[in-house]
Amino acid sequence: MLCTIIFLIDVLTMKRLSGVGGGRIMACVAATVFAALCGRGLYAQSLNKLTVHISLGQTSAQREPFEVRLLPSGGARIGNQSVWRGTAGAGHVETQAFDLAYPDLDLQPIQNLHVIWADLIAHSDADTAARLLQDPAARIDPRKIVVELNAEGSRGFTLTVDQLLHHQTFWIPALDVYISTGDTPVSFADSQRSSGQSRRSRVLDQVQRDPEASYEEFRQRWQNMGDPSYMHPEQEGPGHIVGLTWDSAIPKFGIDRGAGVWNDYGNPDHFRFWFSFSNLAEGIVPYWKSQTLDKGLPVITTIFERDHVRYEVEQFAYPLNGPPQQRTGNLKMVLLQRVKMTELTGLARTIPVTMTHERALPPQADTDVIGEHKNGMLLLSEDAHHQAIFEVNAKGAKIDWVGVHENGQKMKRVDVTVLMALPAGGTREFYVTLPSPIADQKDLATLEALNYEAARAGTLQFWSSYLARGAKFSVPEPAVNDLFNANLWHALRLPRRHSMIDIDLPYSNFAYDQTGTPWPINQAVYVDYMLYGLRGYNGIATEEMQAIFHNNQDFNGRVDGFAHWLAYTPGMLYAVAQNYLLSGDRESFEQLLPSILKALDWSITKIRSAVANPDSTGGLVSGPLNDITGTGDWAFNQAYLYAGVDLMGKALAKYGSPRAAECLHIAAAYRTTIEHAIQIATVRSPLVQLGDNTWVPFVPSDASHPGRNYAGWYPSDVDTGPAHLLRLKALPGEGELADAILNDHEDNLFLHQWGLSNEPVYNQQATAYLLRDDAKAAIRTFYSMMAGAFSQGVYEPVEHRWRWGQYFGPPSTDGAWFELYRNMLVREWDDNTLILGQAVPRAWLENGKEISVNNAPTWFGNITFEIKSHADDRHIQANFKLNVPSSGKTVLVRLRHPQNALLRSVMVNGHPWSDFDAKKEWVRIPNVTGQIYQIDATY
Repeated sequence: MLCTIIFLIDVLTMKRLSGVGGGRIMACVAATVFAALCGRGLYAQSLNKLTVHISLGQTSAQREPFEVRLLPSGGARIGNQSVWRGTAGAGHVETQAFDLAYPDLDLQPIQNLHVIWADLIAHSDADTAARLLQDPAARIDPRKIVVELNAEGSRGFTLTVDQLLHHQTFWIPALDVYISTGDTPVSFADSQRSSGQSRRSRVLDQVQRDPEASYEEFRQRWQNMGDPSYMHPEQEGPGHIVGLTWDSAIPKFGIDRGAGVWNDYGNPDHFRFWFSFSNLAEGIVPYWKSQTLDKGLPVITTIFERDHVRYEVEQFAYPLNGPPQQRTGNLKMVLLQRVKMTELTGLARTIPVTMTHERALPPQADTDVIGEHKNGMLLLSEDAHHQAIFEVNAKGAKIDWVGVHENGQKMKRVDVTVLMALPAGGTREFYVTLPSPIADQKDLATLEALNYEAARAGTLQFWSSYLARGAKFSVPEPAVNDLFNANLWHALRLPRRHSMIDIDLPYSNFAYDQTGTPWPINQAVYVDYMLYGLRGYNGIATEEMQAIFHNNQDFNGRVDGFAHWLAYTPGMLYAVAQNYLLSGDRESFEQLLPSILKALDWSITKIRSAVANPDSTGGLVSGPLNDITGTGDWAFNQAYLYAGVDLMGKALAKYGSPRAAECLHIAAAYRTTIEHAIQIATVRSPLVQLGDNTWVPFVPSDASHPGRNYAGWYPSDVDTGPAHLLRLKALPGEGELADAILNDHEDNLFLHQWGLSNEPVYNQQATAYLLRDDAKAAIRTFYSMMAGAFSQGVYEPVEHRWRWGQYFGPPSTDGAWFELYRNMLVREWDDNTLILGQAVPRAWLENGKEISVNNAPTWFGNITFEIKSHADDRHIQANFKLNVPSSGKTVLVRLRHPQNALLRSVMVNGHPWSDFDAKKEWVRIPNVTGQIYQIDATY
């Protein structure tokens, strides 16, 4: 009975400790009652004893006062003084020994480990796997000691008894705390020598020592998802697939790794098409050579070599009736395909190429398909209305076809064989035209008259002109330029436009529901802001966000969507505010303003209610996080609530609204609440170990659930985890919490320690590195994301990189990559400062190379600049023009010399310039006007 009482007291204590108010008082009461009972011999027989030595001041440069408070729970108790005060640092080390009493527990490893966590551990190196398997989330132990390092309880950490029994030493450099257990403690010096002999390192420390990352480095690490040899454990449908269509068209085609064709999930026209020489089902790995785009534009070429013949299949989508006059989804589309065959042995021979086509035909068709030969062409049509299914144009070749069925059923498919005579070492080609929907009688003449080369040129012109309307980024790395080009059409192929306001915005054309706007934050933030807004397509973004509000906003202002993410509503505030700050487009902002003000009121009401009732939540807003996660005090939600209201305040100030001051005041106060609540939650979470054997406090994704959550969904702890507090500036980008979050993610939570989470769209750490001005870490994330979040060759984005069901095509991944790329080249450092070239890879500024950005939107006006390297002659030139509407802004231009040479002197517009920082590698131009600034830096 007494054990039960003690256990209940401890459980209640920990529940209170998970909040803020009164937690330490309850802990002291529980410990006192426990000690009194055990001191009377009522519970002592079941307790073990461990001496714990805590030292402060090992490395601190200054001697400062401290207060240490120990709060035991879960049956653990401190047998002597639990509060310790003194001063330490500047060579003065204070050490105190505490007697820890604890009951025996038969701890069992977690049995409900979520599959993504299990996969992470299974594919980790031995050291990382050991750290993860020994984490308190894997060995749940209620016996804990909270170590508070200040009177407010906002600095410190927690250790479980299990951790203390498994590890004799704990060095926490961020807190300057060293712990050793046992009657004969290991000295700090001996512990450091032992750790040094292990030669292990934190990832971020290693990044600073290693050469700067490159795309080729991470291409070698991340297997190419576009290669047929790549197999994902939870592959969906055909696996890797490239969507081809035109802007907002309802019919869309998907091209798989073998050049096979699939209808997308939202196309009412259902079909399949493939070539015999490249059928995925028959295993094409030995024959497949490559799959590429035309400079990042949607003309895709897949190459095979089989039986001494080289096959090149080129495919692109084109409107049957030519380019439309305005944006519309009501387009009749055609997939145009050219098959080029080259004989490789030097012997003339005839080659058969069979194509197979399956299609859901109109129910009124009787014999299903009829074929018509004329002028070297075969036209296949359904028999009821003679609507064209597809066309093969192979002049000079014999074309045969057969219908295929099973057991007397209707025709299942059509097989067409082209017998092509190939001269020795020669090349021949034929063409296939596949319409969607099937072409009416009135469209047959148009279909037959389509000219492949003219349509190809028209397609490239259409997408090139779309690119020309927005900002242009160009760097001396073709793969980066190609992905930049692909980003735009990836986003524009997504919508299905039924009318100006009736627009479907699915997550991907080959995943999930295809109707409505189910994922507001992914579309508004990661596409409408990160891609359209940052590249100057504010009109498209505004139209899509109008559709989201129209489809998803409740009467009370909340923006809902799939799984009821709380962040949907403040995410809309964030996206709309960013785009107005970038574009200055008052008319677009006013179109969204009524909906935005309702969303703003909803968000502010949530914040005020939480702050007014802080006891159980610490003042944080509780609510659902993502698809597979329930209600909690999630860091992701707090980050968006702060950032959404804060940025909307800045946008309203620019607009001239009297509500701006209210928003900015509420956001600033809430940021303080967030930081304090997250600090408390971090103190209540067990320490985690890093790759160099040191320990850091753990910042939980849910402030009401201290520690990791292995039973929960990995994305909740990582992909939509606490790093977003840094990305969205709800926590400082530098400091103990930021260091702990970033090092834990890099050392423990990213697969293979390659800097990429399961859902690379969130790219949560990259912006934090820019905020910390850590160029090398940002560049590493940039290249890892480029190689791991997109296939290599056709740059198709993916949602889940490993273990979880793999879906291709989400343009939100494109948006996340582009925001990082853009911010590496041009970023608002603060509300008055723009930095150019902050994290340019040094290889981009090798001798003779150039970087250019043209007409890119910023908060301060559109920027155009270029950087030219003459590194062999010891100087780099740059020029920029900022269309700034008002003076008072500062531009920093960073010039990262390829060999790290020291900046010696600077000329600006032909005059000597002293305002530069050689260590930070930047030139500072204050009070920028709209003139052209020419910079010549000498090294």
